[in-house]
Amino acid sequence: MELASSSTKLSKMYDVLINFNGEDIQRKFVSHLDSALSAVGFTTFLHHPNAHNPIHFQQPILNLSRVAIVVFTTTYSQSAWCLHQLQQIIKWHQTYCRHVLPVYYEIQSSDVRLQMGDFGKAFKATAQQTFSPQQLEHGMSRWSHALTKTANFFGWDESNYRSDAELVDKIVKTVLHLPILSATKFPVGLESRVEDVIRTIKSKSTQVFTIAICGMEGSGRTTLAKAIYNQIHGTFTEKSFIEDIAQVSQTRGYVPLQEQFLSDVLKTKVEISDVQMGKSMIWERLYGKRVLLVLDDLNDYGQLGLWGTSSWFGEGTVIIITARDEVDLPSMLEVDSVFQMIPMNANESLELLSWHAFREPKPKKEYRVLAKRVVAYCGTLPLALEVIGTYLYKRTKDEWNRVLIRLDNIPQHEVPQILKISFDGLANQIEKDLFLDVCCFFVGKSRAYVTKILNGCGVDSDSGIRVLIKRNLIKVKENNKFGMHHLLREMGREIISEISRKESGKNSRLWPHEDLKHEFSVNTLFSSPGKKVIQRLSSGRDFFERYPVEVRDPSPDTKVFELAGLLKLAGDSDDHSKNTYLTALICMMQ
Repeated sequence: MELASSSTKLSKMYDVLINFNGEDIQRKFVSHLDSALSAVGFTTFLHHPNAHNPIHFQQPILNLSRVAIVVFTTTYSQSAWCLHQLQQIIKWHQTYCRHVLPVYYEIQSSDVRLQMGDFGKAFKATAQQTFSPQQLEHGMSRWSHALTKTANFFGWDESNYRSDAELVDKIVKTVLHLPILSATKFPVGLESRVEDVIRTIKSKSTQVFTIAICGMEGSGRTTLAKAIYNQIHGTFTEKSFIEDIAQVSQTRGYVPLQEQFLSDVLKTKVEISDVQMGKSMIWERLYGKRVLLVLDDLNDYGQLGLWGTSSWFGEGTVIIITARDEVDLPSMLEVDSVFQMIPMNANESLELLSWHAFREPKPKKEYRVLAKRVVAYCGTLPLALEVIGTYLYKRTKDEWNRVLIRLDNIPQHEVPQILKISFDGLANQIEKDLFLDVCCFFVGKSRAYVTKILNGCGVDSDSGIRVLIKRNLIKVKENNKFGMHHLLREMGREIISEISRKESGKNSRLWPHEDLKHEFSVNTLFSSPGKKVIQRLSSGRDFFERYPVEVRDPSPDTKVFELAGLLKLAGDSDDHSKNTYLTALICMMQ
């Protein structure tokens, strides 16, 4: 049974659904939260098992909601109804990508996550009363999964605030700035920085305004730009976020970047033949239009001209650039304002590490000294804190101390070496090889495509990919394509170089496309019209041996990067592992 907190019709959308159990918590806290959310214009729905005047719905209330706030108390697990509903909330989150925000009121988040203490005892008792002996294990498992999943989301612990009023104020501000949560899992310190930049943008709303966000690698420039974009993009019709410009331009050139911009703003797939055609189309289709454009990781003066000049666009246009510290943007580009990334302070750094290492805003008491030491080594870089914190999740004190010993031997500012701790901690060589393969060949490729390629080569990649995502070593973007931070790719390059030095003369992985073209040319055994036979490229792994491969020549119009589908093994094809290296190598060129 659910009860709406207003008399509006049920067919309308609700901004916030508040899920809780018990009249006491409704009177003490939920009613104040409900009033505060309503006061700023949100429509709310109170979702609990003891509502008066129960209403039966023709469609699930969750489908009518945008955000779910789950208020955990010691009595929450006493309600089978609440636990069933929480399962539905998680399913709704996974299906519609909606936000679920937990609040812990007079209870520890770890008790909810692990079903411990009085909360855990009530959880077991409720399950035993609800399920038959045959259903008990399965039913408890589903409830436990929902509780653990929810407790791993960003949320609030009532004990960290001086009063309920302060907690309510914090929750309301977060719901007002929900797009920030879409930019990163744990937005520590992000809200104030977003507000600073948006305040500057609003003050220049009558002109074409270009602002640069500058900072060192791993400082959170892209995350900040995403949060700002998410916050303001709703007021623009023509908008585009161009990510990883430096990386994409190096490997694929500038044309794909222009195609993305035009496709985003025109809302249809656009193909162009060259850079000049792209510039002409931008001028023709967007001249005088109000545009929101984010250019992420712009490190070359010439790149800005690919999207035209500020004089092409209309009043109110906003262009946001992210760049590294060493790029002297103000003197090179037409930048109206520069926002220098403000490093996180010690408390923010500790909180970010804690969210990743403990899934709580503060370290566990027995780990507090260890956590502070890790922060001292990692500094204020969000990327390092995120990767190391995730690696330390559920680790023992001995394991924390071993990490600290390694950190003590790493020179200051050697961020890739800090990140390598997580790589070295992967469970097996398969996971390590998979990271290096993604690093070399598959950044920017779709997850489905990569999985199909690797599975076809005899590599069970699904579980390994899940591990790499959990470790924050790779990302899956909204378009379901793999992404990887520049510093993590740099770490991968260093690992590959180290392997190459140890295995002199063997190319375990080739990085640039030119290296690959050279290998094909020197390893061709013989050619005939429409066909080439090349020997297997040396791989540096024992199970890779010289192995002839027949490559059917493409037509004159076929790009070199389209060779993957033209391969045919000349010999025994039962041993799929032998094909892995060459297949992955060719896939890199697609």
